[in-house]
Amino acid sequence: MSTIDELNEAQREAVLHGEGPLLILAGAGSGKTRALTERLAHLLESGAARPEEILAITFTNKAAQEMRTRVGRRLPQAAQRLWIMTFHQASARILRRDADRLGYPRDFTIYDTQDQMQVMRQVLGRMNLDEKRYPPAGVLHRISKSKNELQTPNDLRAEGGFFEEQVARAFEAYQARLKELGALDFDDLIGFVVHLLEEDPEVREHWQRRFRHLLVDEYQDTNLAQYRWVRALCGEEQNVAVVGDPDQSIYGWRGADIRNILEFEKDFPHARVVLLTENYRSTTNILQAANALIRPNRLRREKELWSALGEGDPVRLGVAQDEWQESEWVARRIEENRHAGTPLSEIAVLYRTNAQSRSHEEALIRHAIPYRLVGGQRFYERLEIKDLLAYLRLIQSPRDDLAFRRALNVPRRGLGAATLQRIEEVAALAHVPDLTAARTVAEEMAGKKARDLAAFLDLIEELQVARDVMPVPRLVEEVAEKSGYLAALRHEGTIEAQSRIENVESLINKAREAEADGPTLEDFLAKVALLSDVDEADAADGRVSVMTLHAAKGLEFDCVFLTGMEEGLLPHARAAFEERELEEERRLFYVGVTRARKDLWLLRALRRQRRGETVPSVPSRFLQDLPKAAVEEAVLNGGAEHALPPGRRMSVSSYLGRPSIQVAVGDHVRHREFGEGTVVQVRQSGDEEEVTVAFPGAGMRRLLARYAGLERVGS
Repeated sequence: MSTIDELNEAQREAVLHGEGPLLILAGAGSGKTRALTERLAHLLESGAARPEEILAITFTNKAAQEMRTRVGRRLPQAAQRLWIMTFHQASARILRRDADRLGYPRDFTIYDTQDQMQVMRQVLGRMNLDEKRYPPAGVLHRISKSKNELQTPNDLRAEGGFFEEQVARAFEAYQARLKELGALDFDDLIGFVVHLLEEDPEVREHWQRRFRHLLVDEYQDTNLAQYRWVRALCGEEQNVAVVGDPDQSIYGWRGADIRNILEFEKDFPHARVVLLTENYRSTTNILQAANALIRPNRLRREKELWSALGEGDPVRLGVAQDEWQESEWVARRIEENRHAGTPLSEIAVLYRTNAQSRSHEEALIRHAIPYRLVGGQRFYERLEIKDLLAYLRLIQSPRDDLAFRRALNVPRRGLGAATLQRIEEVAALAHVPDLTAARTVAEEMAGKKARDLAAFLDLIEELQVARDVMPVPRLVEEVAEKSGYLAALRHEGTIEAQSRIENVESLINKAREAEADGPTLEDFLAKVALLSDVDEADAADGRVSVMTLHAAKGLEFDCVFLTGMEEGLLPHARAAFEERELEEERRLFYVGVTRARKDLWLLRALRRQRRGETVPSVPSRFLQDLPKAAVEEAVLNGGAEHALPPGRRMSVSSYLGRPSIQVAVGDHVRHREFGEGTVVQVRQSGDEEEVTVAFPGAGMRRLLARYAGLERVGS
């Protein structure tokens, strides 16, 4: 039996579709990656297309690598010649050929978020704009929004208003500075390709002839610029196959437009539509909850997920006293699951906002449970990695002034602000990059500083020569050693320095791993610049995953704890009164539910700290839509849950913990979770008495006396 024969009927229809547009509406866990990969392989095996004629677009490098690996097992030689990559990677490759048509060098540098911030600060400083009134991050966000909507500075001006005028000026100055530096930011990669494809017939015809078949994953997450990118690349044959799920469109806040997938048939009237509804991930109870949850949304295509994996355990809805009890209970339950044989790597704790991670981290640490916080500091944003990447960028692109300024004094060479200021003055007068100006300044100077600056410039020239003859991993080693960077860390001799040395070694290893995707320094730097948080997150490796719902998209786990199921968190307070945003919040909840294979817990707290105050919480409105037959409710009392009959609903007022004794300031008390502590405050909060207790092992805790279950210790 062939591989295609192993697919279900809907998957086979998608794979065997011939010429013309194709829309694959793929529900969560329905095998969309397999269907897309099989379609790509079928195009090659049937002779419908050569490897060079296919472009497959994914939203993460991780997804691209997975697809490339799957195709490579069957067609290893063809896989090497395929373009399977993200929008940004494909755009970078296209611009390596055609950027000069826009007045940019073909060896342009790609600036990440930190680089963009540095440039924007320079721009705002030159414009004498106060960063308090015009925060660099906020200005960049507004410029990014404009670029994703393919707007110009003049489009911003047309909106009217003094603020928009200043942002438009900053937009123009920012773009001019990027051009001076020979750099593009992430949004430019997409926007510049759209401009070339739409405005330059020669470029458009070249790439349309090159790619006869276009496959796009996660189409529901495309923004306007990406949508125009796809439309412009489609030739007359319109051999475009897009895969996506409107019910998992959760990036509207960063420009994604759900209408791109919902209106695909308007753009391509002759498109075939295939629905993938058989779920291979989750049990029936989880899918019943997911189906009922998403059904009230209006912006969607109707479909019902189903599974042959069996009914499974009910979805459990837990009610905790506060976020600390919620987190403590989750940690204890994780311990139980681990002892029952569930690997920690198959467990995830999910939440709506980053602020919710604190209580979960503290509880996991208390219980010595290994975890990874997805969305923490990224590897490529660590100090030592940014330092060495600055050297590599300067070696690759001598125009990169930001890289020059960072590399100049790491490790320290005694070349201070005065030297850098003189270099910048010479560069501005001569209209040359800082690296070029630095040679002139070195010849002006005398003594040790002149020698140190000349030695740095000689090193860069030596490494530029080495770049053309040396493999990238070896070049990274040379930079780390010859710059004196590793020597300085070894001399420091601290535990932190040793950790940084290990990170440098990891960078060398990552360069080795990247050689398969391109052997040059330019290839490596482009790959690093375009990595996303999801790409960078290693496998959990024996650790519980702790992350936001947005970060969890595309992942799956045996056991999922979805916490903070309350109004103001999910749905978020910002989205509570706008229908389109409220629907996106519901989709976000749906994404969280469909991450679970076997065991799903939905948890909420009766009270939660908000801005330093403990306030009552209201259950999320979305909980009302869960089907009674698939859900079992429980009260979380300490570390144990007490199951209620299936189908029964628990209201806030029905939660009754063990009553507390009367306490006063100075009393020594015992709490079932936090241990022994001292009462430091007793106050009335509305109709409730609130007790603040200092616990040596758990810090200050504000507790409702009615629910706390405190016991007095001693006389």
